[in-house]
Amino acid sequence: MIASLSSAAAVARLGLCAALAAALLVAPAEAQVGPPVKLAPLADSETPAGEQPAGALDAATAQQGAPSDATQEGRVEVERLAAIDPSSVGLLDQSNGGFGLEMWRGTRRSLVERLLPRLPMGMLSPPMQDLARRLLLSTARVPDGEQGGQSLLGLRIERLAAGGETVAVNDLLRLTPARLTDRAFARARLDGLLLAGNHAGACAEFKSLVADDPDETYWLKGLTFCKALNGERAAARFAVDLLQELGERGDAAFFALVESLNGATEAQVASLLDPDALHLAMLQVAQLPVPDDALPGAPPSILRAIAKAPNASLELRLAAAEQAEAAGALSAAELAEIYKSVIFEPEQIASSQTIAEREPGPRANALLYQAGQLRSDPAERARALQLAWRLARQHGGFGTQARVNREVALSLGPDESLIWFAEDAVRALIAADEIAAALEWFNLAQAAASRSDTAAGAVLHLWPLIYVAAPSYADAWDPKLASLWWKGLESLDVPDEERQRKVALVFTLLHALGYEVPAAEWERLFAAPLTVTAYVPSPPLRHALLAAVKGGRVAETVLLSLLVLGDGGPAGADANVLSDVVSALRAVDLGVEARAIALEAALAKGV
Repeated sequence: MIASLSSAAAVARLGLCAALAAALLVAPAEAQVGPPVKLAPLADSETPAGEQPAGALDAATAQQGAPSDATQEGRVEVERLAAIDPSSVGLLDQSNGGFGLEMWRGTRRSLVERLLPRLPMGMLSPPMQDLARRLLLSTARVPDGEQGGQSLLGLRIERLAAGGETVAVNDLLRLTPARLTDRAFARARLDGLLLAGNHAGACAEFKSLVADDPDETYWLKGLTFCKALNGERAAARFAVDLLQELGERGDAAFFALVESLNGATEAQVASLLDPDALHLAMLQVAQLPVPDDALPGAPPSILRAIAKAPNASLELRLAAAEQAEAAGALSAAELAEIYKSVIFEPEQIASSQTIAEREPGPRANALLYQAGQLRSDPAERARALQLAWRLARQHGGFGTQARVNREVALSLGPDESLIWFAEDAVRALIAADEIAAALEWFNLAQAAASRSDTAAGAVLHLWPLIYVAAPSYADAWDPKLASLWWKGLESLDVPDEERQRKVALVFTLLHALGYEVPAAEWERLFAAPLTVTAYVPSPPLRHALLAAVKGGRVAETVLLSLLVLGDGGPAGADANVLSDVVSALRAVDLGVEARAIALEAALAKGV
């Protein structure tokens, strides 16, 4: 490793790293207090990696071929067994959501190695989360070409860990050959141990990694924590000095935590802008609170940990839990349990709507959730849900509130006495992927439209969502419906610019999904501005997507589609970008996924 570094600074850095590693590995304990304490049980999903189940590489083995004997002029020739690339392993095949063994056929390995590290993770888009997870977990032959850097398996594990897919990471690590070493594997395994409270296991890993890979400062920082945890104060202080010599001065929280663990009672951590698993473990052992500014820079796995951290304030735990659910790192059921743990007085439940409107936020969401659960009158339960959803549409987190309140919404079956609730119910049920239940409410509104202005308005507002959400409606499509819908919008008291924006988006999504929109209706939109200001992907990225679609390269199309949408997801994408992505996914037989992307965009953009 040292031979690969040419500069004097790099060599000096490695020399210091090696010195630190050697010192820490042999330093005597100043006050040995016994082995590190395991503060929480190790979850089933955090079984140490390296034990490979039988058949784990069956798919990869099949792709490489088996040895064969061939008799030729009385001579037996034995073909050599091709080497198995461990990056082929995965957890999904075509029977459970994988994209298939041939998903990278025709794709260059160099392209995947360049773009996969930039795959957005933790995005607030369930369809994108699903596509990314399946892309990273599929068992598949590796793309053509030589390995240029880090293994593809390492890249996949790093991205899964970034997305908070802790269980999947650990399951995938168990399929990794014991001989294979990769920093991404080690970091994922260590973070899982730290977040599970298994400090003894983590410290054993840190010690081994420092010996084998001393120039990775995260291992050195981890071993410093272990020395402080074990009462070896002199070794911990020595480690801090050397880490600072290595330029690791920016992590003020880490150094304050080492001081605290070394007995400095005045040491505090007032700010933690980029928290990681080591920070959280040290905070918990030091019995210090998680700083209030820890959430903006936290990846999904850390958001999940903060949501369940006993040393985080209730307000911080609630906010972290909502963000973790939106990022796919926490289930709606787990968020519901956190909501249930908040103690409210009966009079607060009774005044939940007034309180929530006055002080919206995570605590108000928990209050409205409990009101929806506890109220016996269906109308009162519906009002609690309606307010929770409307506040979320104003302040963010609509998808989360739709999912966490799903069961209560389903318990309120279509009832004409609740027709005022129909439009909100349809939107929330669609966002919670309960399309059949949403259609029941929509059908009720249609039936009541002739005698209720509220029902008629709901039908007008919901019509585009229904055609985007329900492929069963495609057979009943009539291009004239687009004209009738636009005519209905003109009766509403909304600015022309807003109406034209909505129409343009709806027509774009419908066209991308294969519905015919009359040319005359498109021409009416020429009354609007002919240029727009919006986020658009780079020209080479869009060119690559179109080329991948033309070549029928499934995994490449999925990867590029996710990159084109970016961190902003469907909610932040321009209509033309959405059209490209929806059309691309449909072209490689991912029509369900294309529809989900279109539907999320429609919901997020106020259709």
